[in-house]
Amino acid sequence: MIRKLWPRFGVLVAVAVFAAAVAAGCGGGGSSSSKGSSGGGGGETLVDGTTDSVVNVDPAGNYDFGSATVDYQIFQHLLEAGPGDLKPHPVLATKCDFQSGLTTYVCELRKNVKFHNGATMTSADVVWSFNRVTAIKDPSGIYTLLSNLEDVRAQGPAKVVFHLKAPQATWPQILTAGAAQIVPKDAYPAKKILPNAEPQYGTGPYQLTKFEPGQQAVFKKFDDYWGEAPKTDNVIIRYYTKSSAMKLALENGSLDMAFRAFTPTELLSLKKESGLTVHEGAGSEIRYLVLNVGRPPTDQLAVRKAIAYLMPRKEIVDRVYSGTVKPLYSMVPAGLPGHADAFKTEYGDSPSTSKARSALAAAGVSTPVKLTLWYTPTHYGDSSADEFAEIQRALEGSGLFKVALKSAEWATYSNALGKVYGAFQLGWFPNYVDAEDYLLPFYSSKSNFTSNNYKSATMDSLLTREQATESGSARNGVIEQAQTLAAKDTPVIPYWQGSMIAVAQKNVHGIDQTLDPTFIMRFWLISKS
Repeated sequence: MIRKLWPRFGVLVAVAVFAAAVAAGCGGGGSSSSKGSSGGGGGETLVDGTTDSVVNVDPAGNYDFGSATVDYQIFQHLLEAGPGDLKPHPVLATKCDFQSGLTTYVCELRKNVKFHNGATMTSADVVWSFNRVTAIKDPSGIYTLLSNLEDVRAQGPAKVVFHLKAPQATWPQILTAGAAQIVPKDAYPAKKILPNAEPQYGTGPYQLTKFEPGQQAVFKKFDDYWGEAPKTDNVIIRYYTKSSAMKLALENGSLDMAFRAFTPTELLSLKKESGLTVHEGAGSEIRYLVLNVGRPPTDQLAVRKAIAYLMPRKEIVDRVYSGTVKPLYSMVPAGLPGHADAFKTEYGDSPSTSKARSALAAAGVSTPVKLTLWYTPTHYGDSSADEFAEIQRALEGSGLFKVALKSAEWATYSNALGKVYGAFQLGWFPNYVDAEDYLLPFYSSKSNFTSNNYKSATMDSLLTREQATESGSARNGVIEQAQTLAAKDTPVIPYWQGSMIAVAQKNVHGIDQTLDPTFIMRFWLISKS
């Protein structure tokens, strides 16, 4: 997710509103068959703060982290990953297997699963859910996750068959992504997004009872939930435009916890607060600079390479983030199988003005190159402006670039990607935890959601081979080749990788259980004492 934005990717939004405590609760992703009405949080309400924002609650129309955080509480998948074991396991399915190689995938469905509107889930709902994502083709780009899907068919009320266009060993992981969340057929239109003001119905442990844009999302426990009841009955997510206001609310007890996103200075301060705990988990969040290869001046390979030679990773990590993030030299995060420091190999681990100058001179590019860098000031946290000031300082300090910085809030920014901007900031959270999810969305000519005009027959061939390869070592070899080519072509420049961090009052428990590379905040696992 620019999730991943997402991309299960992150997002920011409006003002803090003190909401009346309304019921909310949900326990998703489990394989238990115990009724959701048993147990639970005894009427407790968990109040979370965030600087993320929500674009669309409808899972067919969101590819941003703020929307995904809401969706994971109310919608579910046939398969899900985590908490803990990241291997996809059955949730709304009871069993899924490949048949006839890697192009046919069959799932048997869990029976007696209720949607929040009282309807019983069947294979027709599953088929409907997948077909509408591919039919709507929302501008967010979430439909690109299903670009390899030929069709999905029902075989009776409790079985579905997926036919793929080409072999894809990671199809089980695709089924854990936001594009594969299941909605009731009769409640969601076939070819348009259901507005946020309309009731939203999933099968998850929490039911969304109120959504006020920029203010709050309110959830209550779904009494007919098929799985284990959530630890807390009610959840409220409050939205903040400034992390400083969220920090104050956490310190004065108005919030039980906050998940995304404090500035590094604020995090260091919060770590010293005796009544609070800073929880940190494995990191798969990344930040990167997209270069549009179809718009000047970044349509010139030499210009893109010069920017890569000058990228000030260490300065961003140290000066802006106080060491709370790490330098990243590939779109594939360090720690994932197949990761290679391709940009370090190609451009070195520190800026080089001489090499940048040589690249431009060899291509006959006149200097200084005029370049406009775009970023969004709040969507990825309040440090974005400082981050891009460091990039501007490095590029202009070389004498090779004249840089103009421009910014726009997410609603405007996201609609202009690939249309207006030549060089622009994006972030990414995983749709599914695999190196493929950090390659296909950026480098495939069929599923590149950034709209930066990058196309490479060689890259497409590598990605096709990767998808059809099951063997770990052989597949990792192809993934490494793709990263090497990506560094040479430079349509995207990765520069840092971060952890999953949440801050909570001392009486909040269970957060550490949900901090893993999936980057999913599972509120149903969290309780208060």
